[in-house]
Order: sequence, then C-alpha cells, then structure tokens
Amino acid sequence: MIISHSHKFIFIKPLKTAGTSVEAALSQYCSNNDIVTSLNDFWFNRDKNGEWVHKAMNDEGFHQHDDAQTIKNRIPPETWDSYLKFSMTRNPWDRALSYFSWKQRRFPELRPKKSFYHYLGIPYNELQKTKEIFSQFLKKDLPNNDQFYLINGKLCVDHIIRYEHMVEDFEQLCKLIGLPPIKIPHLKAGIRRGKEHYSKYYNEESQSLVASKHMNDIKLFNYTFEQV
Repeated sequence: MIISHSHKFIFIKPLKTAGTSVEAALSQYCSNNDIVTSLNDFWFNRDKNGEWVHKAMNDEGFHQHDDAQTIKNRIPPETWDSYLKFSMTRNPWDRALSYFSWKQRRFPELRPKKSFYHYLGIPYNELQKTKEIFSQFLKKDLPNNDQFYLINGKLCVDHIIRYEHMVEDFEQLCKLIGLPPIKIPHLKAGIRRGKEHYSKYYNEESQSLVASKHMNDIKLFNYTFEQV
C-alpha cells in the first residue's frame, strides 16, 4: 500500500493481482513523507536476479492490504478527495487459482500426493486430483477484492490496473501521476505449479462458485470465464 504525498496518489493493494510488483516499482519514486508499507524478505519478494527492489518507508501502522475504507478513515478528508486513488483487478477465475496456489505453499494438505502404487507405474492424474482439492478449497476459503475498490457498494478509485493489461494500464497510470515510464519487476513468480490454463482446474460447480462471489469484478470489468 502506498500513500504518496510527493506525487499525490494512493495505491490500495488487493490480493493476488501482482500488486507487490506494482508497489515495488512505484516505491522507487517515493521519498520524504510518503508512506510505503514494508515487505518480508522472502525469495518471492525479490526480482529474478535476487535483487531487493522494494523501498519501504514511514508505514505509520498501515499494512500491505489495508482496504479502502480503512485508509480513508485514517487520512485527512482533503487527502482522500484530492489524491488519485487506484487499485488492481484480475480475472476472478484466474485469481482464485492463484490464491489457491499461494495457499498450497503453506498447507501441504492442499497438494495432491501419489500413493505407493503410482510409483510402481500405475498412471496418476495430478491435474485431476488438484482439481478436486481446488473445488473443495473454494467452498471454504474464497475472498474477493471488493473492499479494495468499493466503499458502500460504489467504486471509490479513479483508476484500475487490469492484470491482463498490466503494461498499458500501468503506463497510463504513470502519465496520470506525472511519472516517467517505469519497468515493473516480476515478483512472486513461480508459485503456481504447472502450466495449464486456469480453466482446466474448474468444474461447473467451482466455476459458478467463483462467479457468485465475484459479481462486482464481472460486472464492472467485464470478466468472463475463458475456456481453452
């Protein structure tokens, strides 16, 4: 999360939309009294060369994923009203799978396991097993990102960066806040296992479940389930 007084913008950072990469890129242009929340020094928060590219400062008790209402409540009304506010979005079915993959690294029970007889040459469909675990996971743990760009059901940000159009939307943002073109580092890469398109992990029930919990993403940003 960033509140930049020097460039008069507020970045409200949602979950699983490449927000850390955008935050790291913009943090390089922050200074003085700007607020940039800190990151833990894990490998996935470094770039592909292992370099630390995030510049935290003056977090003043703010957190990485504070929602829009929390931020609004903590800053002067004139700051909220006059600064350019932006957040990010991502195809909800793709984001749900990314969220699941993020959880897998900490919870081994979410990763499929072969039985002993599979090591004897019996075929093992890891994708199908993952699909089953993923479907059950979605019934228990599936937050949306509404609170990062909506307040009282209404859009509260001035600009949205779409994950699928990251370069173009970020370039437009830089123009809006008066910054030169900035290269976005690729952080938190390599978390998702496998290279299959997200649609391969869904059945009819799980597809509908994601849709029902992400109605605002679908309505506001015209997302659809892409069958590949």
